[in-house]
Amino acid sequence: MKAFIPGQAFKNKKYYVFDKHGVTVMKPWPYMLAYRKTKTRAWKAIRPKFRFGKFQIPNETNTTDCYRCYLNELDGQKIEHECKPDPLISYLDTIPKEILELIKEVGDRQWHLLALFARCGTEAIELYKSTPSLAWMLASSWAFKDRPVKNHFRSIRRLLKPGKSQLNILDWLDFPSYKHVIKLLRKVDMSNIDVTFFLHLKTIIANQVSLQTLRHVKRIDYSLVRLLAAQPYNYSYGFLTRYQVLSRNEHYQIKGVINNIAERGPIEKAFDLKSLNLIMDMIEDESSAKNTKPKCLGRVLPIPDYKLPESFPEIEYIDTEEVLFETSKNMHNCLSDFAESVYSNEVNFYRINYVNTAVFSIVPGSNTPCLVTTGQIVIDSKNSKHWVVNEIKETCNKEPSGDVIKIIEKWLDAINRVNPEMSFGMV
Repeated sequence: MKAFIPGQAFKNKKYYVFDKHGVTVMKPWPYMLAYRKTKTRAWKAIRPKFRFGKFQIPNETNTTDCYRCYLNELDGQKIEHECKPDPLISYLDTIPKEILELIKEVGDRQWHLLALFARCGTEAIELYKSTPSLAWMLASSWAFKDRPVKNHFRSIRRLLKPGKSQLNILDWLDFPSYKHVIKLLRKVDMSNIDVTFFLHLKTIIANQVSLQTLRHVKRIDYSLVRLLAAQPYNYSYGFLTRYQVLSRNEHYQIKGVINNIAERGPIEKAFDLKSLNLIMDMIEDESSAKNTKPKCLGRVLPIPDYKLPESFPEIEYIDTEEVLFETSKNMHNCLSDFAESVYSNEVNFYRINYVNTAVFSIVPGSNTPCLVTTGQIVIDSKNSKHWVVNEIKETCNKEPSGDVIKIIEKWLDAINRVNPEMSFGMV
């Protein structure tokens, strides 16, 4: 069988969608049935991935304009054809406009809601007007129930009869059935939802993750659900409300810093607005450091003036600017500010890939006090070929653990053996 030619059509009140694999046919309101046929499989009833935008709701303009004429006008071409309106708009014209207006902002599975309204009537529409997210889950009940029923519309019609409440629906969906859950569901932003969103929300409610704070948030969107599901710590109202308005890229950066903080040990208190401001300042500092990158980022850094021991695979010499900046980014420190110093061989940096990732620097020995910090041991630095470990830092400039110090001490013993004419020590 030849491949189908991609396109759309509306004929005999049916909406046809062709792609290279097959064809999907959708029956109009109030039937709301859909079937699909492919090159290798016969017709089969399906639940299509179908949605429309608010500008595709039928009106006096878009039901008369020809979509082919519109495309020709954009391309500056004149192709003779029979004028026909947009097939999708013609299909939507069979559905009551008030229903289309009701669900125009829903981000996913609009066809499932339309099927629910058509099969279960006014009660389903009233449920959506009361708690949109609950009606959305009910329309895709098989995704939430531990044991999906064969004919879920028949079960739904029973749940929508007088005497049943929204708590009964939650219980049937195997969702936590409490009054405060209904209030939370009414705050869900319907423009960016999917099945995973509600499964995450179910886990958050079951584990009581920042639930008291979540009750005060005006809008629950995907950004909050991702944060609370992936990093289930306590967050203040100020933290969550400011976090929502940030960009998705900033969300990833903030979560990266939170992961690094969590690796240090148990978090004793909630993340509040002050802690978020500190995290944002840290991210902005990293961005300014990135702006200082030299244009020749691909430079290879000079080889050290000494031999390196071969028995320490966990200690890696940072030999290119790219690795230097990548390490600085991943560890949330200012390592990248020293790129020029490394290139001029004034300092060498090493990365320790052990229990906790750490970096330390090797600088020429000197009597100047700038190399000496509180609590550090200074050895004889009269030898001009003397090198010292200046700084040892873990992620977010955390002080090194005892295990990291032991590895460096053993490494110093080994490097002194392979470089008898030099001396290496810790400042």
